[in-house]
Amino acid sequence: MISKILDKLPLRTVLIVPFVLQIVGAVGLVGYLSFKNGQKAVNNLATQLMSEVSLRVEQNLEVYLTTPHQINQSKLDTVKLGLLKMENLSDWEKYLWRQVQLYPYINFTSIGNKYGDYRTGEKLSNGSLMINASGKSTGFDFYSYNTNDKGDRTTVATVVKNFDIRQHTSYQDAANAGKPTWSSVYISFLEPTLILSALQPVYENDMLEGVLVTALRLDHIGRFLNNLKIGKSGQAFIIEKNGTLLATSTAEQPFRTKDNKKELFPAEKSLDPSTQATAKYLAARFGKLKEITTSHLLNFEIDGKRQFVKVLPFQDGKGLDWLIVVVVPKADFTEEINTNTRTTIWLCFAALVVAVSIGIHTSRWVTNPILRLNTAAKNIAKGEWDKTVESQRSDELGELAKSFNSMAQQLQQSFETLEQRVRERTAELAVAKDKAEVANQAKSTFLANMSHELRSPLNAILGFSQLMTRSQNLSPEHQENISIISSSGEHLLTLINNVLDLSKIESGRTTLNPKKFDLYQLLNDLEDMFQIKADDKHLQLVFERSTDVPQYVESDELKLRQILINLLNNALKFTNEGGVAVRVGQHSSDINNKRKGETLDISIPSENTENPAPNSYEKNQKTNSENASYATTDNGLGSTSSLFLHFEVQDSGPGIAANELDNLFEAFVQTQAGKDSQEGTGLGLPISRKFVELMGGEMSVSSAVGEGTNFKFDIQVIAVDATDIESQKPTRHVIALAPNQHPYRILIVDDKPLNRQLLIKLLNPLNFQLKEATNGEEAIELWDSWEPHLIWMDMRMPVMDGYEATKHIKGTIKGQATAVIALTASVLEEERAVILSAGCDAFMRKPFREADIFDAMHKHIGVRYIYEDPGQANLSAIPERDREMIEADFVKLPESLVADLKLAILNVDMDLIEISIEQIREKDTVTASAIAHCIENFEYDKVLKLISQAESHE
Repeated sequence: MISKILDKLPLRTVLIVPFVLQIVGAVGLVGYLSFKNGQKAVNNLATQLMSEVSLRVEQNLEVYLTTPHQINQSKLDTVKLGLLKMENLSDWEKYLWRQVQLYPYINFTSIGNKYGDYRTGEKLSNGSLMINASGKSTGFDFYSYNTNDKGDRTTVATVVKNFDIRQHTSYQDAANAGKPTWSSVYISFLEPTLILSALQPVYENDMLEGVLVTALRLDHIGRFLNNLKIGKSGQAFIIEKNGTLLATSTAEQPFRTKDNKKELFPAEKSLDPSTQATAKYLAARFGKLKEITTSHLLNFEIDGKRQFVKVLPFQDGKGLDWLIVVVVPKADFTEEINTNTRTTIWLCFAALVVAVSIGIHTSRWVTNPILRLNTAAKNIAKGEWDKTVESQRSDELGELAKSFNSMAQQLQQSFETLEQRVRERTAELAVAKDKAEVANQAKSTFLANMSHELRSPLNAILGFSQLMTRSQNLSPEHQENISIISSSGEHLLTLINNVLDLSKIESGRTTLNPKKFDLYQLLNDLEDMFQIKADDKHLQLVFERSTDVPQYVESDELKLRQILINLLNNALKFTNEGGVAVRVGQHSSDINNKRKGETLDISIPSENTENPAPNSYEKNQKTNSENASYATTDNGLGSTSSLFLHFEVQDSGPGIAANELDNLFEAFVQTQAGKDSQEGTGLGLPISRKFVELMGGEMSVSSAVGEGTNFKFDIQVIAVDATDIESQKPTRHVIALAPNQHPYRILIVDDKPLNRQLLIKLLNPLNFQLKEATNGEEAIELWDSWEPHLIWMDMRMPVMDGYEATKHIKGTIKGQATAVIALTASVLEEERAVILSAGCDAFMRKPFREADIFDAMHKHIGVRYIYEDPGQANLSAIPERDREMIEADFVKLPESLVADLKLAILNVDMDLIEISIEQIREKDTVTASAIAHCIENFEYDKVLKLISQAESHE
């Protein structure tokens, strides 16, 4: 498939596309590898950066958070050494004031005792130093004092009412912990910052004496985070595991003022989109932030932009459990890579343009000479020999152009010579064609004439034979002679039809005429037909049919019948002992034919072992014979299913020599056995084989001298239902016209007296009004003057043929009322079309059957008949005196004879009765004998009743 497509591509495309694909593929591969390496580098760089930032934050936090506990420890040491007392906090003011100056990140350092006294040294963000006091001396109000450079109080800066350190959460947390710990994060009273206090409870004799507090400003941590370089737009923030935001590298404050009250908020409610989205992602990713116990490197998207996230848990062992979060957009790392990628794409595009340009230039350089050669070749094909290829090149293409020009000159010379020879040969063929057409026309004319000349006398022979067989006055010997004449005529008609069939086959005019029929009935009819011949030669005739053969099929019944008749005729004709077997089954791929030359062993099955085939017509067929040469399988075909039937006709005759098998199916060729018998024409097998091929199958033969012959063939059929089969009407003989009909005028036109006489003999007993004409002119004159209802028109006559006469009659308005039925001896199908186009209402071939004549008259002019009772079909075999009389016997007698008989019976005139019976005997001996039998037995009433019934029909 691919090679066919490539073969259709232009040469330019074949040259350009691979070159371009190579360039684009190479550049694209390099760009792709560069992009993948860049992505890997980005991931590594992001991991390193975030790990470094989170590590720095962690280290800084450790430093920040260690200092407050160290300050508390120094104050505790002061208490332990007795330098300062927990009961007298006034001495602590300058100590605390000095201590807060030593540590820049400390917001305040303080002490509170169990009596509610509280002292603080605090440094504000503007550098001011404050002394804070609360207790009994202040009425448990919080006072913040400005100080001088010596640490003495000066003026009151702030007062907060109702402040008892013992009620503060820091004091209570320390008392509950019983060891160094941290307070909850809270907002400073004096400044906009978050405070985290390191707590140290002071015990003496296991009794709580007070709490030491050192507060850390968390805004310093925020400043540190803000000073970190985290990519171009990265950020870091610290949150508690309950989600509260503590510090961030952005400008956002970690608390908000609502109703003049400052309060903390969770990071998910941050105003910064990155902080908010990251907090939500972590909550969704882990469910609960407390579940984060180890470091994680993650990534997610914000508005379609990829973000790298580093989450690091932080714990100090004294109660702090925070999360350090570092967020860096991937774009911070990939911006340069994306720039390089765009550059690579532009380079690919530029390389593509350059490659296509170079490819086009190269392809033109290569293909232009080839295209000129192609154009020149086409011109030469058109006969333009003067067109040559001009090329100044000396490379391979230049040499090819020179060779092409030389070849063109040689072709021109050869073509001119060939043209002369073709003209001569064409003239010879034209003459031969004319001769062949003349010969073919002569053949067709000869066949048509021979068919007419042979079938016309056959029409008389067979027609009069039919009339004579109806006569009841003939002796058995004469009946036998008539039967011989009829069978010989039918044989001669078969020979004529074989010659015509072969002519049709050779000219390709044979067609298939499918019909739905009963295959079992056909096989039974053939068995009945040939059983007598087999019995005469003391041969066994066996018909075997497998159970899977459908009973009702659609195919060409006549051709199948002709094939089997031809094969059975040959088999019975050349077989002198043994027998003939006919086998039918469905075609199967596993048919195991008997080996060539196998001896046929036929045995007649006994009644006890015979298996009746289903739906058979009073015939028992052996369905599973040991002699069957094939096996069939049920393929499940239902009605209206196409299938192949396999037929075999095998005999135990003399066989056919191997050197005769090759020519067995050639026309007019006979085997040695056929020549010895001096019978046959050598047409049966060729016609049968052609019919089989026309029916979609093949015919073959296997034989050996002295061992018999086996003919096999397959045909394609369609299985149908029984309801599709047209029931065959029993053949009935017309004995009279039905009563109450006007007289019918029938004109018989034929140049042969015998043919006219046959129709007259057939129609005259029924009281038709008949006239004759010997040619078309007479027919026209009689038609014009007599106006017949129907004309039987022979088509070939002297003076004026039937075609012209029919055209003249049908060309008038009066002629449209006259039915014209053509009688012709021609069997050519094209003759039918010509006859019908001349105006004939119907077409009938000679020789014809009397039933066809009567049916045609009924169809075209409405004649009705009285038919012979089917029970009377074999009256000739019943003794004349014992035959039962019926009404029809008197209908067909002349009315005068019936009237005389009736009068004689009524008058009981025995002499007149006897005279009437003798007069009837001259017309119908059987009826006369039956009447005499009734008179002798005094059955007068019976005869009178039948006469009355016959008269009632008139």
